[in-house]
Amino acid sequence: MPHSHVSPSDRRWLLLWVICVVPAAIARPCAEDEFTCATGTCLPASYICDFTEQCDDGGDERHCFDWDRCDFESDFCDLTQSDDSQFVWARKTGEDGIGPKRDHRDSQTAHFLSMTYKGGRQPLATLRSSFFLPTGVRQRCQVTFYYHLPPQDGALSVGLQTHQGGPVQEVWRQTEAQKERWTRTTVTIESRDRFQLLLQGRRSQLLPSSETPAIDDISFSNDCVPEVADACHFESGQCGWSSTGLGLQIQWHSSRAGDSPLGGTAPLNDHSVNSSEGHFIWMATNRSSEPVTAGLESATYSAGAKCALRFYYSMAGDNVLRVWAQTPQGLKKRLATLAPTDGLWVGEELPLPPCLAQFQIHFEGVLGDPLGFLALDTIEIINCAERGRPASCPEEFDASQDGPSAPSPTRPPALCPPAFFTCHTGECIPGSQVCDFTEDCPGGDDEEQCVAACDFEGGSCGWYENAPGDGFDWIRGSRVAIQPDYQDQAPPQDHSTDTSKGHSMFVVKTTKSLSQKAELRSPKFRQSASGCTLSFWHYNYGQAVGAADMYLRVDGVDNNTVVWRTLYDQGSRWLRVLIQLGRLTRPFHFSLTKLSLGVFDGVSALDDIRFENCALPPPVPVCQGPQHFHCRDTKACIDRLLVCDLTDDCGDASDEDHCAQGLQCDFEDGLCNWTQDDVDNFDWTRIQGPTPTAKTGPWKDHSLGTVLGHYLYIETSAPQAFRDTAVLLSPNFGPTAHQACVFRFHYHMFGQHIYRLAVYKRTSRDTRGLLLWAQYGEQGNLWLRETLHIRSSQPFQVLVEGTVGDDLNGDIAIDDLSFMDCLLYDGDLPSAGLTTPWGSSGPPTEAPNNCSHEQFACQETGRCIDAGRRCDFRGDCADKSDEVTCVQPMCNFEGGLMCGWHQNTSTSSEAEHPFQWFIGKGASLHPGEENHRPAWDHSSASHDGFYMYADSSNGAYGDIADLLTPLISRTGPQCTLTFWYHMNGITVGTLQVLIVSGGVTQDLWALSGSQGNSWKKGEVFLGTRDTFQIILRAKRGISYIGDVTLDDVAFEDCAPLLTPDRQCHTDEYTCANDFCIPKDNLCDFSDHCGDASDEDPFICGHFYGRCDFEFDLCSWRQWQGDDFDWLLRVGSTPTLGTGPSADHTLQDPSGYYIYVESSFPQTVGNVAKLSSPTISRLSRDCKLIFYVHMAGRSMGSLLVYQVTVSNQQRQLLNLTGDQGNYWQRRQLALHADEDFMVLIEGQVGKGGKGDISLDDITFTGECLPAASASSPAQPTSSPPHGLCPSGYLECHNGGCYTPRQQCNFVDDCVDGTDEEECGTSCDFEHGRCGWENSLADNFDWVIGLGSLQSLRPPVDHTLGTQNGHFAYLEATPAGLCGDKAHMKSSRWTESSSTCRLTFWYFVSPKATGIIRLYVKTDRGLSEVWNKTGSPGDAWVKAEVPLRRLRDFEIIFEGVRSKDFGGGAAIDDIRFESCQPGDEVPGLCLLLTDFMCANKQCIDSQLVCDYKADCDDGSDEADCGDIHSVPGTCDFNVPEGESWESSCHLHQDENDDFDWSISSGVLDTGHGPVTDHGGKGRFIYINTAAQKEGSVAIVSTRAQFPASVGVCHLRFFYYLDGSKQIRTLKVYTATDGGMKLPMWSTSRNQGGTWKYANIIVSNYKPFRVIFEAEVGADGDTDIALDDISFSKECVTQGVVTVPPPTCSLDSFQCQLVPQCISSTWQCDGEADCMDGSDEFCPTMMPGTLGPQDMCHSSEFQCRSGQCIPSLLRCDGVADCQGTEDEFACPVKLCLNDSLLCEDTHDCVPPSRRCDGTVDCVSFQPDESSCTECPTGYCRNGGTCTLGRRGPSCHCPPNWRGNRCHLKRKTIPPSTSLPLSPHTQTDVFAVISAGLTLLVFATAGASLLFCKKRLVPGKGPGMECGTAHGPGEAEMPRSGAIPAINISVYPWLEHPQGNETMKKEKKKKKVNAPQSFANPLYDATTLTVGPAAGSSEA
Repeated sequence: MPHSHVSPSDRRWLLLWVICVVPAAIARPCAEDEFTCATGTCLPASYICDFTEQCDDGGDERHCFDWDRCDFESDFCDLTQSDDSQFVWARKTGEDGIGPKRDHRDSQTAHFLSMTYKGGRQPLATLRSSFFLPTGVRQRCQVTFYYHLPPQDGALSVGLQTHQGGPVQEVWRQTEAQKERWTRTTVTIESRDRFQLLLQGRRSQLLPSSETPAIDDISFSNDCVPEVADACHFESGQCGWSSTGLGLQIQWHSSRAGDSPLGGTAPLNDHSVNSSEGHFIWMATNRSSEPVTAGLESATYSAGAKCALRFYYSMAGDNVLRVWAQTPQGLKKRLATLAPTDGLWVGEELPLPPCLAQFQIHFEGVLGDPLGFLALDTIEIINCAERGRPASCPEEFDASQDGPSAPSPTRPPALCPPAFFTCHTGECIPGSQVCDFTEDCPGGDDEEQCVAACDFEGGSCGWYENAPGDGFDWIRGSRVAIQPDYQDQAPPQDHSTDTSKGHSMFVVKTTKSLSQKAELRSPKFRQSASGCTLSFWHYNYGQAVGAADMYLRVDGVDNNTVVWRTLYDQGSRWLRVLIQLGRLTRPFHFSLTKLSLGVFDGVSALDDIRFENCALPPPVPVCQGPQHFHCRDTKACIDRLLVCDLTDDCGDASDEDHCAQGLQCDFEDGLCNWTQDDVDNFDWTRIQGPTPTAKTGPWKDHSLGTVLGHYLYIETSAPQAFRDTAVLLSPNFGPTAHQACVFRFHYHMFGQHIYRLAVYKRTSRDTRGLLLWAQYGEQGNLWLRETLHIRSSQPFQVLVEGTVGDDLNGDIAIDDLSFMDCLLYDGDLPSAGLTTPWGSSGPPTEAPNNCSHEQFACQETGRCIDAGRRCDFRGDCADKSDEVTCVQPMCNFEGGLMCGWHQNTSTSSEAEHPFQWFIGKGASLHPGEENHRPAWDHSSASHDGFYMYADSSNGAYGDIADLLTPLISRTGPQCTLTFWYHMNGITVGTLQVLIVSGGVTQDLWALSGSQGNSWKKGEVFLGTRDTFQIILRAKRGISYIGDVTLDDVAFEDCAPLLTPDRQCHTDEYTCANDFCIPKDNLCDFSDHCGDASDEDPFICGHFYGRCDFEFDLCSWRQWQGDDFDWLLRVGSTPTLGTGPSADHTLQDPSGYYIYVESSFPQTVGNVAKLSSPTISRLSRDCKLIFYVHMAGRSMGSLLVYQVTVSNQQRQLLNLTGDQGNYWQRRQLALHADEDFMVLIEGQVGKGGKGDISLDDITFTGECLPAASASSPAQPTSSPPHGLCPSGYLECHNGGCYTPRQQCNFVDDCVDGTDEEECGTSCDFEHGRCGWENSLADNFDWVIGLGSLQSLRPPVDHTLGTQNGHFAYLEATPAGLCGDKAHMKSSRWTESSSTCRLTFWYFVSPKATGIIRLYVKTDRGLSEVWNKTGSPGDAWVKAEVPLRRLRDFEIIFEGVRSKDFGGGAAIDDIRFESCQPGDEVPGLCLLLTDFMCANKQCIDSQLVCDYKADCDDGSDEADCGDIHSVPGTCDFNVPEGESWESSCHLHQDENDDFDWSISSGVLDTGHGPVTDHGGKGRFIYINTAAQKEGSVAIVSTRAQFPASVGVCHLRFFYYLDGSKQIRTLKVYTATDGGMKLPMWSTSRNQGGTWKYANIIVSNYKPFRVIFEAEVGADGDTDIALDDISFSKECVTQGVVTVPPPTCSLDSFQCQLVPQCISSTWQCDGEADCMDGSDEFCPTMMPGTLGPQDMCHSSEFQCRSGQCIPSLLRCDGVADCQGTEDEFACPVKLCLNDSLLCEDTHDCVPPSRRCDGTVDCVSFQPDESSCTECPTGYCRNGGTCTLGRRGPSCHCPPNWRGNRCHLKRKTIPPSTSLPLSPHTQTDVFAVISAGLTLLVFATAGASLLFCKKRLVPGKGPGMECGTAHGPGEAEMPRSGAIPAINISVYPWLEHPQGNETMKKEKKKKKVNAPQSFANPLYDATTLTVGPAAGSSEA
């Protein structure tokens, strides 16, 4: 103890303490938590081992070796420091001058810790302890240390942290100095989680180094339990592992390997260091005659989410090792039961249940062999760092389980009688029910030692070596776990996991004895059911691996039955084995035996054992229907057809009792009443066991399932010859009456040369009769059952005929022949008279029927079904005869069967050896063909498996071979064709899948060239189709090297849907046709309903992030920090051998998708990233669904991450390598504690064949947009004067305007603010004026200057100088034909009826490509103008009439053709006369619009919605009808009256709480102070008393009729309060099925009422539901007011075009009441006032057929007819099937110009017949130059032949190149009357009158324009357009007839306003804008500093 000076006064106090205190201390005993010194003094527990001696004898510091403490004299002990601090703790002494002058124990040379500056981010120093276990209820973890603080500006604190990087909880803090001395403190810790202590010091950097905090002598009490070590090698102790077998004969001991007893009773080396010097822990040899048990127990561990136990064990003798996990509460679970390893070290890794918080591991060793041992080494607890929240364990753990044995080595006495089995729960079951494949105990422990499936990952499952100790044994292990000396005897990978860590059973030879036997024996099973099979995977590979036999051993049967055998090397691969067991009534087991005669070199292994269909049927109280039999004792139900079939299917043999005599034969006692035919070639043979010939015939019978049973077979060896027959004759049977005679039999057809087994029915002697059934070829080594239903009006006999194949391996066997519902006939059959010779048979007769030609008669019953139900993959007839001659759903070609596929010989060549399909197998390969087609099939992966191949050794280059289905009548919505193909060889050709429907053949899938020497999967989605055929076409390559091969061709999910007889469940969607589909299939871009009602845009409108990429990226964004971008693509990707041939949405080459281009300039590892919009953390059950295509040799990776707003990243998916040449659906679950987005990353692989494609992405309906991503709500009232409130925007001059006033062609701000960024009139001199590029494009429109050195214009149009600006298509170094660039305006609200768009364009003569102009509205996208080719080296003006539009955007599109971009420019865009209000009053844009009293027009869905939209408020007058709709409510009900009743609303009984009504909430933090109107009432949820996540639901009481897209729900809502606000959602709900989400919001709305107007839809009658969810605190109230429904809600319907009222030969315009001639539709000229006659596709549908028989200037029809190519794409069908107009551009060419399908341009007459081919495809411009084709001129026209070919002169009423179009005249008054509004008849009359006036005016203008157009109009004279010399542009679909009025632009900046120009220039220059989605708006998520999106 240190000495110090004591003053006299201190001595007096010390004496007083000794007198008073010491006796008192001695007088009382110390408390339980105190320490007693030798003198009797009591010390608090915190004073023990604190580096200060409090006891006089120092006893409190004497026994501290097991305490966790540190005095810093040598190091930091196990304390660590943080790296990111400005200061560090450094070991110092008093001599260093940093900190105090002495340590805590008054030594100047002893060490302490002092803070030292090092330069970091945090102004502190942090010292961390190791992690400790949670403290218990009575535990008090105490930390004691000494500290020294400077007199100023210093602080110390102790914090608690439960996981690395987590929050720090401060538990102690000190900031004041204690008189310059060391001060002791004790901190008590209580924590329910594991924890780490952080001791932090703070000081100012300005203090001198001597004034700094210091600490010394830190100690942790015994109740601070550190986490134990995670690994033990037993090299320096037992690491806390202890034996629990105390007091018994045997314990676990730690021992050095070299010290262990010899003689094989312990391992010679340990595992850790593989040395005799190494240590392990082991159980010594058991010298007792009884088995003994000892346990080994670990310390307590803290668990993690993925904890696992890893260890190595060595075991010899008849011993067992069990492994258990146990919780502190006593719950335990067995992890594994392990078998002997023949003394080898074998590794094991066992996952621990995730529910654990703390656990112990128990090893239980059972020694039953006097010479055996059991050892453990290298025990590790791994992967426990990742902490999860433990779940409860009752389902996984059971306190009643047999846990680790107690000290007693014997089992507790049984509670059940001797013949019974005691379950773990104490229940008794009969012993006969143990190991019978049925779990009879509640925990299934009666089957625990004989499991039906075993992969050997968790133990040996009761399989064991039956002859151990001879050095040649089966052991359980893995390649990595076995000792290195024997690794070559283990398979490289197991079969289950396909890894070297996976486990299997394999043979290990450790000695060199001459004769050794390895016998693997199974557990014993009690019995098996009739359908029982055993399968496993076997590995037998090596030069001297030898044979293996598996025996079936049945109790009470002397003979062992061989059930499987393998001979010698089978190749380095796992092979599947299937063994048929059938009904075994006695206990049985298996024995797998290998013999070693001194030489064993190879691998013999077993894995994945599985018993299937082995359990007897379960008991049921009653059987359903007469077609079932109720078993007598077992009470099971079986099919009636199983009764009296010679097989005990019940399990009590009651189904085989009381069977009619003479109707069954199992051949155990002879042939019964069957006889051998005497006119066949030879007889059937009765036999036991296997047939004499190897590799054919069964090894056991079917009746008994052993070698003791008898059966019949045909011996196909000599003297039998090919097609010799053996016929077995049944007894005679009487005629069938109302019930068919049922014949059941079992047959076996195994062998390479199997030919045929057939069954006939004959009604007369000496004939073969009617063929009932036949089977050809090998069917596998198993007994198969067949059931035949026989009808006959005469006595008959059954014949069973076996036919010999072409060699000896063709034995066919039959057994267990039985009849049901048949009557024996005593008489003889009559003579046939004229006999039918053997070898021919007539077609099967049909049952009598009355079916019509449109119906099909079922063969057995004569029932009539609709002919359209035949060949639809669903057996509608009871005997399935409607599907017999059809293609089968699955075909593996086994046995040479083609399953309904047939070869189309008409497409094969007429060569002597044509190229065609053959059935083959690997075993039949000839020398030299090894690399041409596969050596094994795909179905069975064997050399003997069958497949189809197109033999390239025949035929010539380009020959085709077709496999064709019969006609398929119809398919279901998810019908998919799948197949496996093998295409290997340097000259292998092409495989195609085609569909033939309606005479049209269309390509669905194609692949060319070598795909490697492996089977790969192909998939083609078919969907709902009617009356079609599928063709599998092979095209021969240039040489014979490589055959196209197919196997396992399947039609999956192709049966048409059946209407369910139940309501849909709550997790299912109810289709319009009443089908039920899972909710995750809703809105996933795939028609699961069959009527597309699950993909309706109004149903799917609420699904967030939904994108089919048909135009752009929608709301997805390109990532800014990646290497390159995802590209939009149509058709195939540019690189052959990778990428899809069509998109997923349309399943057509015209559909778009996005992809990652892996070719140059990309390099390996480059990534392209795509980010989603932000998803709210409040989303529950949220999923991402998308389709991916990854096919190619050098495929990279697709990775999907979930990234939160704090940049926390979680990987959801990693796909690497080729995934198959088809679109695959992927679904990923999403959840997070904060808002997040999804990041999709495509990574380039090693090579160019690695394009990754995506399509059809969507989040499910449960995914909510994040609050930051919500669209701003509309304000509902005008802003106060002089300021702009929430929801309003501010003008530059300080004024305010609403979002609706933005982009409306009206300068509401006066200074142009509201219109300046709209994509407005622009000369590009001061920026882009709001015109934005698409982020989805591969190149952009950029702002540039004139240039003489490039394809750009030399000058701009505005200034005419090189300094002027314009927008042009950028030139990029790598571009592809078809690439597009888009530039769009903002969304304009409305335009006038005279609105037009003018602009100037420039196309370089050197450039190719197309410029298009689109108008996008809510109805879709319409092309209104395009330009192809160059009008000359000059700027040309274009004028496009827009007329009256609402909510529209303008989009310029540039399309690459052949060049690499550039060469096209746009300048001086002007909107002219577009300001609304100039049109004739009283004429609305849409027929459905509402006309206000002041003649203003508004959408009808705004009427009577409790807010005035008309300036005069007339839309809210006379609302009685609408406000009377049930559910409409303003909640202003009288006091005391129920608002629920008055409003026809209903509070849900199953929610958490109810909505309340109020007139105002006074607390401003809890809802609105007034209702929406300011005077009334509203409903709201009071969240003060609710917990987070509680929901309140209110719904309409009555149902609305089914409607889609027409019913508008309008309401006002209020969301205000804290940031913890949750969600308000709207659903529609029906009586059955799921709720459909319609709308949601989850963000604080800023204390104002917001207006919502949404469409609610459902295909069934529905209720509307409002659901509000409570936030995290009480300040999150949600309110509703003024709910209303539009008038369409009470009438059933869907959004469709109104029914036509025009004549049959007329077309009704869509938006205006106008009829035009149907010949004017899609003629390139807008004739409807709304332009709807030109809403047309850009290409005609259809696919061209072969073009190999006609001249280059002719077109080949499908019939083979050749017609002049002049007739191609001319709008007139000349081929019988109209295919001469397939795939043609939709464009009208007049005045003898021709449509060129290559360029989509019209070739003028001057370039026809000039000797130069201008249009390469079919050369129409050089066709028929010297003749008039037959029928060229139609409708009375006459053909004249001129210098430029034929020309037609048309009658007065016809026009067009072939007189096929009606001439356009002013139509008569065929307009439809306008429907008057209900408000006032006066307005209706005025409207009708004004309408007629406008139509008359428009008609006159139209007539004026048309007179200028016909008949002799020339270039440059088209109405409403301007164009360059010799070139023509025309408005396209969506255009409005032009009105040639020239007016000033709608907005011009005043001249001289330089200030405004400078401000705009400063704001816009060098700030290119981008947009992501021209179709709809979206928002972007910014995640961390690296987030963002690429800027164009």
